[in-house]
Amino acid sequence: MVRKYISALLLLMSAATLTAQQGQSVHLVQGNSVILRADATNARSYLWFRDGEPINGFHDQRLTVAEAGTYTVMALGNDCNSDMSDPVEVTMDADGGGPVTVDMHIRNTPDQPTVLVGSTFSYQLFVVNNGAHIATGVTVKAVLPQQVLYESIIGSYAGQTAYNAPARELTWLPGDIAPGQSQTLTIGVRAESEGNTSQLAIVASSETDTNPADNEAVAMVEIIALSIPNTFTPNGDGLNDQFRIRGLELFPENRIVIFNRWGNEVFKASPYKGDWDGGGLAEGTYYYAFECRLHTGRWQTFKGFITIIRTASN
Repeated sequence: MVRKYISALLLLMSAATLTAQQGQSVHLVQGNSVILRADATNARSYLWFRDGEPINGFHDQRLTVAEAGTYTVMALGNDCNSDMSDPVEVTMDADGGGPVTVDMHIRNTPDQPTVLVGSTFSYQLFVVNNGAHIATGVTVKAVLPQQVLYESIIGSYAGQTAYNAPARELTWLPGDIAPGQSQTLTIGVRAESEGNTSQLAIVASSETDTNPADNEAVAMVEIIALSIPNTFTPNGDGLNDQFRIRGLELFPENRIVIFNRWGNEVFKASPYKGDWDGGGLAEGTYYYAFECRLHTGRWQTFKGFITIIRTASN
């Protein structure tokens, strides 16, 4: 039985060398070459293939490659042949020996600009290579704000991720990104406390970036708590004239009922839009039952009292 494997030796400017194992990609600047070497036991000759087609006239252990393509090899023995090797992908940049540069761009977008404490939301990271060369060693780092708790990566994505909880930093390695290509990652988090938050994401690659100004992006999210006041002053002065619930806009599916001290209904709305002004009711204490549909689909009820004070305006 013939046992074999492929390895690749990448020659850069005929000086520096780099080894690439089977199954890897090799990136070349136009004018350079790579040597593929097949190692096998009891092999008498080799049959090389480019993009699945045999390369006629090449049967040595080494093959010098200066063209892009997918290369494989089969070792030939006296009475048996090996299986086909794993492929080595060779890609070629267009520039003739000039410096390899890229233009990485990142977008950092929350799915909601305003969220409620205790709810979940997500950040979507989008990276694209706007340059003319393949971007290698691409690394994306996102630093989460103190007010959120990391939960998970949502959906499918390329490459690998790791989260450093003490540093609140998520690292994403999406792999090489060809010119014009992009990758996306969605980070799921939970809002833990109130505040205006900012989440910074940065992308970098092994190559020099021609436009580093777009390598960073900040996602802004306001985290608020549902706050129901216990008093308002509908006196026509334009200040606190309506019963306004902070965070109401986050719950378009809601309903409210207002009762007087004897349990009689004096106002109701479904949905409530924060526009009740007391409706000519006398000063005093009233009681409310407010219900809203949470993002999970569950309805939650809030009950309390509200005092109307009709202080005369000046």
